[in-house]
Amino acid sequence: MERLQDLSNLILAIAYLIGAITTFYQVKAKAKHDAPPNDKDMSVDDIQNEIKKLQKKLKEDKHD
Repeated sequence: MERLQDLSNLILAIAYLIGAITTFYQVKAKAKHDAPPNDKDMSVDDIQNEIKKLQKKLKEDKHD
């Protein structure tokens, strides 16, 4: 009977461990998904707009 209890406790411990690992990866994935984009994640359109803005600023600075 004690072996059955030990086996039950082992299965329960494994289930808790799997649950903890699953929760950890869910939190990690959510944090990655919700993270603000950094400069390396700019899309092509964003980069083109940034280039146009800088070119316009450069032209204005040359005329001053």
